[in-house]
Amino acid sequence: MGITDSKLAFRKGVFRLFEERFWLLPESVDDVFSLVGASDIRRVRDQARENLETLLEKIVDRLITLLYDPAFPSSSTATLQVLNCVRVLTRLIPFIYENEELVEWEDRLFWTADESSVEDREDAKEAVLDLLFLVGFTIPSTIATDTSRINHVIWETGVGSSTPITSSKECDSNRTETLRLLIVLLSKSMYTQPSVVLAKENRWTHHVVARTERKVVLALLCSLLNTAVKYNPLGWGVPYNHVVFSDPRELLVTLCLQNLLVLLDYHSPGHAHYQTDALPHAIPVVASGSGSTTPSIQDPEKRALAERERPATTGTDPLTAVEFAEVPSSPITEQKPSGSKDGKETTVQDNAFRYYLSKLHRAQDFQFLMDGIYRILSNPMQANNTYLPGSTKQVRCHVEMMMLCWKLLEINKRFRNYLLETDRVLDVLVVLLYYALEYKLNAAQIGLVRMCAFILQTLSSDRAFGVKLNKVFDGHSSLPPNVRIQAFHGSYADFLIISIYILIATTRGSLSTLYPALLLTITNVSPYLKNLSVVSSNKLVSLFGSFSAPGFILADEGNHRLVEYLLEAFDYVIQYQYADNSHFIYAVIRSHGKFEDLHNFTLAKGLAEVERLRLAKEEKRRLAQLAAEQLKIQATGDAAEDGAARSLLSHAESSGDGNLAAASAAESLDEKTALARADDNDDQHAGPLSPNIVTSPTYLEAGRPQEDLGPLSEKARGKLPENAPARTFSSSSLNSNGTTDVRRRSTSSLLVPPHQGVVAVGKNGFVPTEDWVATWHPNLPLGTTLTLCQHLVPQVEDLCSTQSPTTDGQVLEFLRAATLVGILPHPRPVHVRRFVWGEALVIWFRSLLWGQAYLASLSSFGVWNGTYIRLFQIKHANPMLAAQQAHGHSHLQSHVGAGVHGAHDNSAQVGSAQVGAAQASS
Repeated sequence: MGITDSKLAFRKGVFRLFEERFWLLPESVDDVFSLVGASDIRRVRDQARENLETLLEKIVDRLITLLYDPAFPSSSTATLQVLNCVRVLTRLIPFIYENEELVEWEDRLFWTADESSVEDREDAKEAVLDLLFLVGFTIPSTIATDTSRINHVIWETGVGSSTPITSSKECDSNRTETLRLLIVLLSKSMYTQPSVVLAKENRWTHHVVARTERKVVLALLCSLLNTAVKYNPLGWGVPYNHVVFSDPRELLVTLCLQNLLVLLDYHSPGHAHYQTDALPHAIPVVASGSGSTTPSIQDPEKRALAERERPATTGTDPLTAVEFAEVPSSPITEQKPSGSKDGKETTVQDNAFRYYLSKLHRAQDFQFLMDGIYRILSNPMQANNTYLPGSTKQVRCHVEMMMLCWKLLEINKRFRNYLLETDRVLDVLVVLLYYALEYKLNAAQIGLVRMCAFILQTLSSDRAFGVKLNKVFDGHSSLPPNVRIQAFHGSYADFLIISIYILIATTRGSLSTLYPALLLTITNVSPYLKNLSVVSSNKLVSLFGSFSAPGFILADEGNHRLVEYLLEAFDYVIQYQYADNSHFIYAVIRSHGKFEDLHNFTLAKGLAEVERLRLAKEEKRRLAQLAAEQLKIQATGDAAEDGAARSLLSHAESSGDGNLAAASAAESLDEKTALARADDNDDQHAGPLSPNIVTSPTYLEAGRPQEDLGPLSEKARGKLPENAPARTFSSSSLNSNGTTDVRRRSTSSLLVPPHQGVVAVGKNGFVPTEDWVATWHPNLPLGTTLTLCQHLVPQVEDLCSTQSPTTDGQVLEFLRAATLVGILPHPRPVHVRRFVWGEALVIWFRSLLWGQAYLASLSSFGVWNGTYIRLFQIKHANPMLAAQQAHGHSHLQSHVGAGVHGAHDNSAQVGSAQVGAAQASS
């Protein structure tokens, strides 16, 4: 900036504005954020609001004067003056939004005006958008027009433009600061409670998406889209170039993505249609596609592909050219009343950005978009799979790019069809599974994992996706080691199934809310899967065994739905692809007992199995504790024994009695070996899930006698106080092998009727009843699988007993040749369950989006630091960093994670941040 006196003068006079030099004093954005503190802004806002109002009015007036000056830049300081206006507004606006008492004052200041100032207020609303296309500021001076300094040209080539315009670092820097101001103006939602964020209108965002001129919308949409998608973080590909040179372009790309996503995600209150009725089992993330029960495969996307679009005949802008083309309607159609002067309502699009994005139709545009999206999404995968660690730059905007990909799939059905017609959808599949596997245990990235699961379900609803999965996955060996499957040889379907199994089996229930989306992905594609490998077939059956275990089914009211989804998938594979899936059929036959157990399931049997497993677990824990106690007691006597042994060895050596020393050493070794083997083998467990949901019912064996805790060794009894009772095993509690007969004890403990003092089996407080079991058990789709087992199991057993096959190949050949025509029931129609947006999911996505914007801002001045954010919760690991975070200098470990947070911690203004973005409970 300048000398220290000038900085102090700016800080003292920032709310006075009596001197012309105010516009020239700050030389960088850091000066504004460091000199104008949060406490200064709040003090003026709460105690001298008229000064704040005067400051805002003078800044806006100065900005409009400079912006619409035909000779801009009329002086060498004009650009600096515009930048300082932008910087001060960026600093002040969040503190206005955070105070709910300023709503009326804010409306009067920005939105309500008398007739004499209406034109000035409208100019103020359009000024920020016009700044993005100001010649000599954000647009090169070489393309100035004779009539105006505002030229709505597209920044980069790509969608809507094939003519490049020259740019410079100064233009990129000015675009970055202007986009930062725009995202701040659109951030009113951050200061709204999640419960009402969809009901309250964001006036700035609504004005941009619904009341902006068409030419401005098209220019801004294409500029943001092309700038983000065209970014190449590798540059020239020189290793470690990012270590030597900084890349300010990434910040510009991140702000482009954030602004674009905020504009695409917005719906006016009352005009967005979401699914508000929760499903009976409290999983609001799935529903049938159209609610139709027609017994045939319903595929509107494939039907839409048959209706080719009419080629554009006029215009060079693809958005203009397809404006009158027949295109599939947007997934969510909005209508809004326009504010016409005669008071009549006309039907128009509620969000112009969504509308024009849905009009894209050219294959070269889709290829351009997909190339850029995949370049960013695959960057972390490439950075973690190099021979030179850290040699490749890893971008931090991959989450925003994933959101953009999801929005394109949702808004533009032609883009989705383009992916499905080509193999690019398989690239998307690999990227989605990579992020899900990479961050499955990272609480800070749970939002990204959730998004990947929902996109997978979205893609799986199309038949073409299921057919594409049968292609052999040749590029598996090039994946990073941490997500590579050992000795993998199979198709993309195999990779998908094994990856989903890993997500479920290795996360110990932390991703339980994503089980429906993951299993429905398998169910939706199952009618089209062929040649499943041995490994993926066994993983599917293993998942069924885990989800059908009584401990899991009885733990929560909706868990039986997961079993139904898997059984539906099995039915589809058996009914439609039996001849091409001998490995899967063989896996089902070998596990026929699991299906029979589920068929014979009752509440009493389920509770007995839960108790048996609980007792087996307690027995294992008890034996381990007993061994630890004895080892501890043994350790206390080692010193005395070692001294005696050394004395004995010394005496033996002097007397030549080597046999006595050897015998003593062998006895000591045998005792320690016996203690090490005290831990018995575990009993049968529920499967690979380890969901941590089964707890012991209190009505089942509330206490156990002391005798059941096991005996103490002779040495341990010697350590007990005098007259203390010694523990011994009861003879009735031991079987022939000397171990506790858990099965006999668990059976006797269940003689108490379940209705007497029944409590929850799982941790969620759900109490299973006979009536509840009767609502779902008779409806399980077990018929096809049981019929298959009843027909083939005896034949396979007979084959194995008569021919004694040495390999599975003979059995597989027999299964391929077997026919089930006339044996299996009539094939059930394919029922596709599509991903459907509900209000809770919309809130989650919006919270995740603004949470990402908040985290990204921490590395560049932290425009929202120190403000009272309500949309998501901020937790702090180190309150001692308060002063540093207030100025945006702290290096924070931030987490965008679980739970819709309606409350806000007042201490969230300082320290290291953890953002809990709202998550829809599914």
